[in-house]
Amino acid sequence: MLLAGFSREIITPGRGIPLCGYFNPRPNTGILDDLFIRAMIFDNDGVTTGIVVFDLCFLSVALIKKIKAGIKDAGIKFGDNLIFSATHTHTGPYIDDFFGTKADAAYLGMLKDKAVVAIRQAYANLAPTELLIGSVKNNPLAFNRRFWMKNGKVLTNPGKLNPDIVKPEGPVDDEIGVIAVRQDGRISAIISNIVNHTDTVSGDFVSADWPGRMENAVQNSLGYDVPVLTLIGCSGNINHFDVATKKDQSSYAEACRIGEGYAKIVTGLLKTLKKMPVKKLACSTAEITIPFRTIADAEVKNAKAILARVGAAASDGNMTSEGLATGDGPVARFFAEQLIEFKKKCSGKARKFSIVSIKFDDKLALTSLPGEVFTEIGLEIKKRSPFKYTWPVTLGMGECGYVPLAGCFTRGGYEILPVVGGGPAEDTAERLIKATLKNL
Repeated sequence: MLLAGFSREIITPGRGIPLCGYFNPRPNTGILDDLFIRAMIFDNDGVTTGIVVFDLCFLSVALIKKIKAGIKDAGIKFGDNLIFSATHTHTGPYIDDFFGTKADAAYLGMLKDKAVVAIRQAYANLAPTELLIGSVKNNPLAFNRRFWMKNGKVLTNPGKLNPDIVKPEGPVDDEIGVIAVRQDGRISAIISNIVNHTDTVSGDFVSADWPGRMENAVQNSLGYDVPVLTLIGCSGNINHFDVATKKDQSSYAEACRIGEGYAKIVTGLLKTLKKMPVKKLACSTAEITIPFRTIADAEVKNAKAILARVGAAASDGNMTSEGLATGDGPVARFFAEQLIEFKKKCSGKARKFSIVSIKFDDKLALTSLPGEVFTEIGLEIKKRSPFKYTWPVTLGMGECGYVPLAGCFTRGGYEILPVVGGGPAEDTAERLIKATLKNL
């Protein structure tokens, strides 16, 4: 018999704790909406597995290890069967030292403790469950953010109504998947898999961004506080910016608009979901080595030349999306400095990550991918998977940085630029596809 249990805990940071997601330090000055850990545990004939979703920008391998140690100390033995993922909100706190900003140690301690409580309580809440599943190819709120330009190069976020745009570099995975967990005659939780970046709010207020607003809108539609776990699909090169309009799309109102838009799609799908009887629940884990890029001395020489050209005046100022696109001023300095540091700390080294796949018979697989994976990678995994539904969960089990296709590295866009802690090798996409399919 399939059992499921859910729990959640608030993980909203205190005022002043810096927010992660941009290149500038941003001590938060207040809260727009709370951040949560949401834990969903499944059990079938003694096989226990599940997903733990954090309203954070990313998770580190070190933090996941601490949480696993904490739940082991609490007597929970299925820690290695859990997918830990982040919703990638850019208005949540740091969980690791990054871009010169240090994570708050007290917050990290609270985060670990709350995760243990959520997982333990979700396990205690296990009850007989019926699953309903379905998907729709309808993602009107997502756009490929990398564009071929008239000069033959690719630019990320080139600016709205830019006359030099030729076409998007690639597609968008437009599948939205939904699982409804039904217990005691009602839907007790919803799991959604959506491909889009989670960076609409901007500013220095804490927010769960559109996944939080989507949950709120779903609850308003259904009339009770049903929890919604959002699993972010392969969206490393996808965001919500429609370059064909002048509309400002960086605001809390935009997060509400997108969240409400996805809520309509999700609640509409609830009417068409099909029962998914589960005879066999399984979980498999594969270890994958992801090398960092190797930086040549010539690249360091070029970075030093950029620093000399832009001057010390470029060390201050906000790094806007327009600046990221053009690489001007403080943005050029930032990436040049990062490349030099990357050469010292990361170049030629490697990291290990876990790929965790949760399998419901031959019908559904939820499978983790570390980092911000390009949408084409998810599409390839889905195409070659043996399961009817395969939903990649990115920012899962750690963060290796952006994972573009190998061909992207000669085209341009800031996703290919190495930064300390990111910068996986050029063949990482193929490594992830191969390892994931083998694990499935």
